[in-house]
Amino acid sequence: MHDFARTVPSLGQWTLSVPAAKLEKRPKKNARSTIVHREKREAVLHVSAAPVQVCAPAEKRGHHGNTPLSMWIVRVWEPNPPEGVEPLEWFLLTNHPVESFEDAYEVVSWYECRWIIEEYHKAQKTGCSIQRPQFTASERLHPMIALLSVVALSLLNLREVSRRDDAKTRSATEIISEDYVLMLSAWRRGKVQPDWTIHEFFMVLARLGGHLNRKNDHHPGWIVLWKGWSQLQLMMEGANALKTAKRCA
Repeated sequence: MHDFARTVPSLGQWTLSVPAAKLEKRPKKNARSTIVHREKREAVLHVSAAPVQVCAPAEKRGHHGNTPLSMWIVRVWEPNPPEGVEPLEWFLLTNHPVESFEDAYEVVSWYECRWIIEEYHKAQKTGCSIQRPQFTASERLHPMIALLSVVALSLLNLREVSRRDDAKTRSATEIISEDYVLMLSAWRRGKVQPDWTIHEFFMVLARLGGHLNRKNDHHPGWIVLWKGWSQLQLMMEGANALKTAKRCA
């Protein structure tokens, strides 16, 4: 199928900004993985598409019939990469008709959303431990999933905006309630600082969760973010309880 897709002519092209990254190449078994440093560049990508018939596996895996599936294969590739750089290329299968460049580009844009969706699921499972509640009835589990999903989305949004160039200039209160900013700044600095930036709030929240913020440490991940958020939430509940106790007294 890949060989066939490579014979289909291009429908059009566009320019994609490829960010710099440190990638780990995993070869076949019994071989060491290597680290490749990818430099930032502008890549000119072409896209093509064609209808295909996907046959059922000879050995059945799961429940399915033997009727071939009518689909479209979409190929995206970089025909002229920089010297010494591995060209970009990927193949997509879709049941959405692709008869023009606009159709193909739309399918590619859908696939681009996969990464943020994967990160959202990772935030739910790895960070918020959405699979750990041991409720025995679905009507009790559903509200818990809904609540943790909102927390996961908030942490995902915080992590994404913390990586942007304006994170050190935008106010944290643009995306986080001021009460959380005041509480976290009081814990870290010993006084409330409502003018914290997104970057400051994010890094201190990660530190509250156990991130050491050393020079060679990676950007904080879901585990420390969730731990920091849990601690911050307990601090907020404690402060609210203290206010209630003072009013009652």
